[in-house]
Amino acid sequence: MGEHGDQQLPGAAVPTTDAAPPGPRRPRGPWPTVTALVLVLLVGAGTALVLLQREDPVLLGGRYVTDPAAVLADADRALAGYVDGRNGVRAEDSRCWFERTAPEVDDVRDALLCGPVLFVDGDPARTWLRFPVTAAPDGGDVRLSVAALPADAAPDRPADPGLLRRPGGGRPPGDAAGLRVPPPLRAEPGHTAVGPFPGVTYRLPEGPSRLSGPAAAVTVTGLAAPERVGTGDAARRPAEGEQFLAVTYTVEDGEGRSTTPPAVSYQVAGAEPVPVPGWLIAPGTTVEALVSVPAGDSSAALVVVDDGVEQRLSLHTGDPGEENLQVLARVNREVDLDATQQLVGTVSAPGFVPAELPFTVSVARATLQWSAGPDGTARPRDVTRAFLVVEARMSVTGSPPGGMPVEHLRLTLPDGSVVRPVDLDDDPAYSLPAFDVPADLTQAVIGVGGASTSPDGAVVDLGSARASFRLTVPAG
Repeated sequence: MGEHGDQQLPGAAVPTTDAAPPGPRRPRGPWPTVTALVLVLLVGAGTALVLLQREDPVLLGGRYVTDPAAVLADADRALAGYVDGRNGVRAEDSRCWFERTAPEVDDVRDALLCGPVLFVDGDPARTWLRFPVTAAPDGGDVRLSVAALPADAAPDRPADPGLLRRPGGGRPPGDAAGLRVPPPLRAEPGHTAVGPFPGVTYRLPEGPSRLSGPAAAVTVTGLAAPERVGTGDAARRPAEGEQFLAVTYTVEDGEGRSTTPPAVSYQVAGAEPVPVPGWLIAPGTTVEALVSVPAGDSSAALVVVDDGVEQRLSLHTGDPGEENLQVLARVNREVDLDATQQLVGTVSAPGFVPAELPFTVSVARATLQWSAGPDGTARPRDVTRAFLVVEARMSVTGSPPGGMPVEHLRLTLPDGSVVRPVDLDDDPAYSLPAFDVPADLTQAVIGVGGASTSPDGAVVDLGSARASFRLTVPAG
């Protein structure tokens, strides 16, 4: 307490314990007014946004489509992926559009029109695809999802541009928008395929185009070098630096010396062989095949390994390989003569008086062979030659015939050269005469004359008598 005791200053309020409560509290500043205004503005802006969205509405079945721009964006991506996946082409302004159900209405169809696009072998007048959409409820509206694939892989003609629309406006590009039909995809290097290949034109081989082995015979019947094969999405052209070779060939029974199916493959020098499936090479089969080989290659061949014998046919020309058994490449290898002539000869034997007797000599047939002899093991001297095996008989007239001794036989070739026969049967009681001749033999003359001695010492001498049998084997 001061020196003035408890005195109060004049006019000062004196606190009391039972004073009246203060009046109602008020917030500081003008905040209620500002908050109310913001709420009004937000509500107004939302209403304006909805109104703006409805200014360019898209309806499906009478209900508003939610975010139509997003639907078209999804469709544009689906279109791009689909076209690229099919090796197609599209323009810079290729995209998808809603299609009105009628002019000047907001209702659209349940598929989007997308284009223009072109595919391999496509028609520039048909460049538009339809991508279906699926609707799902979204409140009172519908939300659309776009199919990953078009309803039909084949493009259609463009729709009436007046029916196509995108939010924000614009017009679709006209026709194919300058697009060009794309070329086929390139095949992988070394590509092979089994036909048929529509549209490929084959030429006949110019020369012999056949090989034959113990089990199977193969003949090339057609050759081609197509720039492409197939149509549409399945079409292919060669890999860079390669060319296509197409071939048709038939498989038939071979020489009947083996029942084991051959191994067949396509081979290019310096590359691994490409095996041909066994089901394609059964006798009676015709095969149409395609092989991709390096451009400029001349070595590509169809290779047949048959009971250890390897032979080949060129995929460029059909020609047999140089190491092939050339006589087996022929279809015509046998000629039936069934010719008989009469000769007079002298027969003499120890202890008997020589006698002049009439003889009948005949040639039934002649056959060009690679595997000759009773057991098929006799071979001509190289692959360019053949044994001409002759079935010839000789007898005294009126008695049963026997095999003609090889000493009586000669073969004269068209160039005048004379070939002496060999006896392929080691048994002296039998005779199997054969002449080593060119594999492509077509003409020759078999001559009969001279003398022979039998195992018992009897001699048959035809003296100056001669018989001749002309044979013709058709070429090929």
